[in-house]
Amino acid sequence: MVIQTANPFKPATPRVPIAPRRLKPSLPGPGRNSKANKTRCPKCTSLLRVNFEEAECLNCGFVDYEYSPPETEEEEHNPSLISTGTRYVLRYIGEFPALVEVVTHVKVYRVRNRAVFGVRCPFCGGAMAQSSLSGKRREMREERYKCSSGHRVSLCPNKQGVLGWK
Repeated sequence: MVIQTANPFKPATPRVPIAPRRLKPSLPGPGRNSKANKTRCPKCTSLLRVNFEEAECLNCGFVDYEYSPPETEEEEHNPSLISTGTRYVLRYIGEFPALVEVVTHVKVYRVRNRAVFGVRCPFCGGAMAQSSLSGKRREMREERYKCSSGHRVSLCPNKQGVLGWK
């Protein structure tokens, strides 16, 4: 019979002395600059100018291939009124009272140099494509859209000039 004199529940003594952990400085990631970009040319000490992807000296032609553009927190751009992502909710303006409460969502998109509407079908919720008008008594500013399920919607202004669908 073997008698143990040590407490089995006592924590063991570490083999390596315990030292307090020190925080290491964060290492640069793949998208961060590992060192600051050069501002002066190492050959002639004139200012470096940033061209397309690298910094270049205009006096002697030195190119800094290690240059990486500074990262900004937010992309700074001035969106135009068309590309602000405004979504309109259009009401039914036709003659059927059962559809008075039905609305559709319309978003304005830019296609080349003009603005077009992106229309959601008020019945099935699918995207609609612009189709041609039949040619019969077309209203002044009417635009017709059709979804893949066969639903047809016309966007046109009402008597007050507010855009609606029928």
